[in-house]
Amino acid sequence: MMLRISALAIAVIAAVGLWKKAWLPEKKCFRAGFFVYYTHLSNLFILVYEPVLGIAGCDPDGGAYRWLSSPGVAVSVTLCIYVTHLIYAFVLIPSARRRGDESWLRGRFSFENLCVHYVTPGLVVLQWLLWQDKTGLTVGHAAWWLVLPLAYFAFAMLRARTGVPIGHSDKLYPYPFLDYPRLGAKRFWLYVIGILAFFFALGCLFVGIGGWLT
Repeated sequence: MMLRISALAIAVIAAVGLWKKAWLPEKKCFRAGFFVYYTHLSNLFILVYEPVLGIAGCDPDGGAYRWLSSPGVAVSVTLCIYVTHLIYAFVLIPSARRRGDESWLRGRFSFENLCVHYVTPGLVVLQWLLWQDKTGLTVGHAAWWLVLPLAYFAFAMLRARTGVPIGHSDKLYPYPFLDYPRLGAKRFWLYVIGILAFFFALGCLFVGIGGWLT
């Protein structure tokens, strides 16, 4: 029951955060290029997953609920959104401060920004810790979860190849660590390998926590 309640509550919070982040009231339209960013895609993923989980829980013996709440699926969803918080708080913001890049620093304490980068990720992790099934997780699961960042890297790089800027900016790449022409091959691949290694290590940490809690 608590898993279903938490799922529906998180869905509401994710919806409010995404809406306020995406909607431009002065122009009465959604922000162009909004879903190019991993932050927004991961929050959208939560917005889809959580209400479906909550509704499927009406039939706890049904195949949909058993799959959505299975250990591998549950922790992959948690990992997907928690990376949003970690990369934002410990990579993007410190990097923006060093560069003096106001485009990243402006509005970082607004409700919607805190919601998509801190509140929603934190609540999903709490949900996993308290109510999700964590049995049977292995390091093999952590290796499979690398599909998530690899898929996003492929999407971002292929999109940049179109030459179409993101929204109304002049940027082709959503994040500085994906800007291949500016970084050069060596620094770009160091960033990619570093992020993949971090993602794998975080996955292993979740596997370890799951084993310890069960």
